[in-house]
Amino acid sequence: MNTSSIIRSAVVSLLTLITMTVFSVANAATINLTKCVASMNKTMSDGASVNFWVFGSGGMSCSGGTLPAAAIEVGVGDTLNLTLSVMMAPMEPTPYNGHTIHLHGADVSTSEDGVPDTGASVMGDTYTWTPTAAMAGSYMYHCHVHTVKHLEMGMYGPIIIRPKDASGNFLNQITSNTATAFDYVQNYVFSTVDPAYHTATGDSTVFADYNPKYFLISGNEGKTTSAPAVTLAAAVNKKVALRLIGIHSVNSTFQIKDSSGAAKSFTVYVQDGRAWPTAQSMTSLDISPGQRFDVIFTTPSTSGTWYPQITYKKLRDNAAYATAYGKVTF
Repeated sequence: MNTSSIIRSAVVSLLTLITMTVFSVANAATINLTKCVASMNKTMSDGASVNFWVFGSGGMSCSGGTLPAAAIEVGVGDTLNLTLSVMMAPMEPTPYNGHTIHLHGADVSTSEDGVPDTGASVMGDTYTWTPTAAMAGSYMYHCHVHTVKHLEMGMYGPIIIRPKDASGNFLNQITSNTATAFDYVQNYVFSTVDPAYHTATGDSTVFADYNPKYFLISGNEGKTTSAPAVTLAAAVNKKVALRLIGIHSVNSTFQIKDSSGAAKSFTVYVQDGRAWPTAQSMTSLDISPGQRFDVIFTTPSTSGTWYPQITYKKLRDNAAYATAYGKVTF
């Protein structure tokens, strides 16, 4: 290659870099959200009432608190400023007073990580994150004060990082890879409840032994296929994306089954916010506490019903506790 060709190549590369930089800046958004903490009681399937602490919206006047908390969607290249207000928040006595937000799985500096042991304020703070294209996928946010207690109390919710088009709009894809395009999408947040944790405080010996009694998908029990925790009305020959978010404190196995109990295949594209080098099709997926997976399945050409489901298992011997069901009709 002669000198002029080298110069032309360098100029083209520089112009491309400049164009990409301008594009990313022009389409980047700043998302400012304020979260608060509220107390709520939930009546379980056996009639028992369990008290939860949940994230809502606003400052002193906290509203919209749900179990799990509302999903936060952020575009690739956007900047999330997530502020936590603890005014009027329910909390434990010292040394476990206060709350934080930990952006679970996010690549952030220590100052943004929400961990009290490394200096995070427990009396309100703002957490900032700008995800890159390599980070598209599912994450979660949760309190990191006395984590064993506050996670169990319900202080968690999904964060979804989405790719964007040239106009800055969200793409209906898991990542920038067009193979991850979907027609429908739903969050499946897996969690478990040990009622004893909800009344224990401080350094109670209760926290040394976990005995869950309730098994949830996105805040609901879904104990049978006739009473599923979540439902989705899809159509035939369509792609359905499920964002599997494991905030549970036990082992588990995810499957999709049809009305006759036959396991159906799905494809895993992303694990813990990073794309797999090669997507893999499977009929069963083990999900440990804290893990997240983004999967897609295709509905058949004839109408019917499939049941995405999670079987919760004991940490000690992997024996099954119970299965919670979702439902997809097409």
